[in-house]
Amino acid sequence: MTSSIPAPATSTRAVLEPTYAKPPANLPPPEASLNATYPAMGATNDTQRAGGIIRVPASQYATDLLTMPTQDVLGDVRQEPSSGMSMGYHGHGMVRGVNIGGFLVPEFWITPSLIANIPDPKPTDYLQLCNRLGPDATLSLMRRHWETWITESEVQRLASAGITHLRIPLGHWEFVDSDEGYVRGGLPYFKRLVYWANRHGLKVIPDMHTAPGSQNGFDNSGTTNGVNWTKDSRNVSISKRALQTMLKYIAGDPILLATTDAVDLLNEPFIDSLDFGQLWDYDTGGHTLVSSGLGKTPPVVSIVDRGFKEFSWWQTRWPRDWNTKYADAWLDAHLYHVFDRNIDDWPLESHLRLVCQNGRNLRANSTSFPIIVGEWSLALPQAALSGRENEARRRFAEAQLDAYELGGAGWIFWCFKTEVSPEWSFLDALDRSWMPQPLSNREFSPICKY
Repeated sequence: MTSSIPAPATSTRAVLEPTYAKPPANLPPPEASLNATYPAMGATNDTQRAGGIIRVPASQYATDLLTMPTQDVLGDVRQEPSSGMSMGYHGHGMVRGVNIGGFLVPEFWITPSLIANIPDPKPTDYLQLCNRLGPDATLSLMRRHWETWITESEVQRLASAGITHLRIPLGHWEFVDSDEGYVRGGLPYFKRLVYWANRHGLKVIPDMHTAPGSQNGFDNSGTTNGVNWTKDSRNVSISKRALQTMLKYIAGDPILLATTDAVDLLNEPFIDSLDFGQLWDYDTGGHTLVSSGLGKTPPVVSIVDRGFKEFSWWQTRWPRDWNTKYADAWLDAHLYHVFDRNIDDWPLESHLRLVCQNGRNLRANSTSFPIIVGEWSLALPQAALSGRENEARRRFAEAQLDAYELGGAGWIFWCFKTEVSPEWSFLDALDRSWMPQPLSNREFSPICKY
């Protein structure tokens, strides 16, 4: 927009045991990273410099990977939910987050100004933009965007409003060269954002939002040219390398590692259009990498997107040992009310009742796996507003805030800001009093009975 794994040996646990405290006063400013190469990916003589960004050759990305093995086979799956399994989150508090959408993975409905000066027909996804403008012009355009789309003052405001986490979508092209034509260069700005988050007491969830060939055919995957990720096994191999490199990048910087609370393995894979065996191999291997390669106390969480499947579908597939002393995993559910034509003519009360039902489903299924509502918004069909937009969106917000913590892990609003769609903007929702302040405040009596 939106296996059976043994506990790692003591020797594989990371030396760093961060306390999630704010960085010391003498911490170098994150802006310094804009003039440095990616950690542990040192520049060579053929490194291309564009302004303050160093573009690392693809050959370095391909060879500079984590040494952790990736699982190649499907592991054991649960045949029935374990009624006695502990769902403790080993030190993780309730997530109340926002997505930093439209930043490092462009979506032009969020930032239409990015393509406003491009003649028609305008590009509809990032890959089309890269191919249309070419690498130099794309990089110049994106650098101006990366510099300005999110500011430290906005991060501070989010923290003051009760936000605890930033989910940050990232493109696979930042970590590998997939020969598709994507233009990289955003990692220094990712790092700057994480440093800001740390400075203001927030945690982050790096989110692998895209995959070579596209895992869903949506613009949020980088390209709308079909769902081709698992049609070529090389795409999945490239995704594995991208995830490995992303984790090494995080592990190579103490502040990045200290601030990372969870890793979203892959956003919105369209399971019905993919080879699930290859996806599950990627997910199980990714869980191993996160649990073992980013060893922390509490453990970094692996987030697995439910892929547009029902919770019941996941009941027999969630591994028994994915929520243990040394590992945590959450299932990610994205809950929207504007992509189903069957409910376009519903009045507001029907949408609120659907929120209640979603909350009951979250609570019932959280006994089998912790669930995070990784994307939701205040967007409603026009029929639900009935000329009372402010009241409708406030009631919709309050109902969702109550419901989405019943999955155990929490929620992440999509997204923190937009240019023209306030119902998708957390900051606009604050300005218009659609979002309560504090987040626990309620103007309306709860409609849901849990």
